[in-house]
Amino acid sequence: MMSKEHGMISLSIVSILLIASLLFTLASSKQVYYQIKRAQNTILERQAFWNAEGGLECAFTELKQKNIKPTELTFSHTCSDLAPSSLLSINSLPATGDHTEYKLISHYNNNGSREEVRKTIGYGGGGVLSTIETSASVELTGSQHFVPNKTDNKASDGKYKCKSVVSGGTVNYVASVSGTDEHFFTLDSTTNSHGGGGLGAPTFECNSSYLSNLFDPAKPPSAFSISPVKGGDILENETVDVFNSLFNKDISEYASVREEIKNDAVGIVIGTNTSDKTSGGWVKNCHTKVDNAYKNGKRRIWIDGNCALTGSVFGTSIEANNNEAVQLIVFNGVLFTKTVSYFNGILYQYVNTTLNVQTAWENLFDETTEIGVLPGGFHKHDIVTLGYNNTPFVAEGSVYIDGGVGIDAIDRTIRINGSIIPSYNKGKVTKHSTQLKWEKGTWHDF
Repeated sequence: MMSKEHGMISLSIVSILLIASLLFTLASSKQVYYQIKRAQNTILERQAFWNAEGGLECAFTELKQKNIKPTELTFSHTCSDLAPSSLLSINSLPATGDHTEYKLISHYNNNGSREEVRKTIGYGGGGVLSTIETSASVELTGSQHFVPNKTDNKASDGKYKCKSVVSGGTVNYVASVSGTDEHFFTLDSTTNSHGGGGLGAPTFECNSSYLSNLFDPAKPPSAFSISPVKGGDILENETVDVFNSLFNKDISEYASVREEIKNDAVGIVIGTNTSDKTSGGWVKNCHTKVDNAYKNGKRRIWIDGNCALTGSVFGTSIEANNNEAVQLIVFNGVLFTKTVSYFNGILYQYVNTTLNVQTAWENLFDETTEIGVLPGGFHKHDIVTLGYNNTPFVAEGSVYIDGGVGIDAIDRTIRINGSIIPSYNKGKVTKHSTQLKWEKGTWHDF
């Protein structure tokens, strides 16, 4: 009897131990299963994050290659190489308009795993945003038809708030002594009778408050029977920094931009050696050097010092596409153009406040043979009396421009005198731009 009792006790103990062991095993298995599921979820979450983060890099590459902003229609908002559009989408804040900074938002959603990554990108302002943009005052003389930047902004009537001239000083029209039928006119699709830009009349319509026509009331052009009007397309006393707008860098960093152009297959730097210049800082036969550079396929041309240009040094027509657009930079020098004929791209000039402009113009007349171009609108004795001693840029004669003009020349005056027909063309202005970057404090902040 005692033996049976001992057997029952042993069996009970073994049963209890087995049950306990089974319960422990089940509990452990559940914990292991939970840990496995948790690990799987973590992996899915990390994969979602990596895909969302990769979407931003992909979007940045697309924006860089296309040279566009995330609010433009040609931006895909996807990254098909990384994930289908149903899983990955890229958007921006602001969602519309032309801005210098955007927050890119990449959102990934797959089987309940959702991740959103936001980083900030910066632009240098998209280059110049008007046909002419300068920190200097502007003096206009002759007959000029400006095709403005229609911009992305519209008035209440649905027509564009166009921009033709942005100045850090004032914009004035001064009739010539002997000229007739002279005027400045802002063109849109309603003014075809006054001609068009390099590629013909514009197809957009500006709001009437953003259309200017300037002339001397004492010498009105025959085409008008109204008073001169300075519209909203001309902005005065604005803060302008064209170098930063073009390159997204401070002017103190100019050497890095020059080096970049020097190392570019389509880039060239002219005037670096003292022997290349006259005693007054003019690049000897600058027009010939630029002409040869253009014929040899150079489209990014940096000039150190003063330069005088004439003739068809940038081709013989306005190009229908942006492929041959030029980036011309005249750094810390006076620029004189005389009947250049055609220019596709962005013309940029920087003038330091210490540059002696009077000495430069005097030297132009003293060393005409080595420089090769002589003004027709003024003489050496006019430099001081007519104010050319504070005028680092003078354009004479006729020229078609398709692109834009940007000049950093604080407290100076630029003069445009002749038959100038410039058209704003964003594609040509930004053709060689490398301005897009991740903003500091987001990525790549090393």
